[in-house]
Amino acid sequence: MHLVKRRAVAPRAAIIAATLAFAAGLASPVFAEDPAPGDSPKAPVITPAEPATPAAPAAGSAASTEENPCFTGKGSIKDVLDGCAAFLASGSKDTDKLIAAHGNRAIGFSATGNYDAALVELNEAVALDPKQPNTYFMRAAAYEAKKEHDKSIADLDEAIRLDASRGDFYMLRGIVFSQKGELDRAVTELDQKVKLDPNAAIGFSKRANIYRQKKDYDRAIADYTEVIKLEPDKAKGYVDRGWIYVLKNDLDKALADFTTTLKIHENDASALVGVGLVKSRKGKPTDGSREIQHALTLEPDIIDRIKKLGVE
Repeated sequence: MHLVKRRAVAPRAAIIAATLAFAAGLASPVFAEDPAPGDSPKAPVITPAEPATPAAPAAGSAASTEENPCFTGKGSIKDVLDGCAAFLASGSKDTDKLIAAHGNRAIGFSATGNYDAALVELNEAVALDPKQPNTYFMRAAAYEAKKEHDKSIADLDEAIRLDASRGDFYMLRGIVFSQKGELDRAVTELDQKVKLDPNAAIGFSKRANIYRQKKDYDRAIADYTEVIKLEPDKAKGYVDRGWIYVLKNDLDKALADFTTTLKIHENDASALVGVGLVKSRKGKPTDGSREIQHALTLEPDIIDRIKKLGVE
């Protein structure tokens, strides 16, 4: 069977907004889960430090953080951007909050795809305190979105120099190296992520994806198996491992993983295509057509996405 397309799970704006907030020390995303396709993401916010003195401006004033959307995350992305702008224009001398306001404004701009404006804000944040590793991490994510890989790596180098204990810094640097085609260096970075955060499935998942690109399928399977151990109730690990088994032509194990995926999420388009493909390879070319057609009604571009895994 030859494969055919899948739409992106989330718009790139949503992905970069989440990336910017991803595990940054002061960051906490407003939204609880990934936005649905086509939805506008809410801007993640950086929780500011508590005021140094008990006295605070009246709630709702430009200098207040208690009701300002810049710091509460309430309202639209525009509300966050406007709230941050108002705070920055208020004359506040609180460096922590100023950095947070620039950071949240950067996240808001990134969520709308305006990475140049985001970088302006992050440059201001770095200037306020050049010893904050999180700010370099956020700016590196913005550079990654613009495919300015060398600048992204330079910022991640500085973030890691300032704080070598953060696995997410290494993970993003590994992702950037993989985009540059430097897969061995990418694996080295992901090794560090896994070492620092052994209970985080995402590190194993990202490293498995690099191993897939290197055609080191046994190591990819081992990493996806770790993902499944850490997140046994989530479909992603099973479907991802299933496609590695397909690449190895281990069709029985692939079918088992796709079947498990569909028990967890009955309308997983990727797993439906996987079942159809296995049926067609184990039987007649037309076997599995029902599953594949169902998948295409759910996600018309599913096959293109699968082709990118190297599946023919």
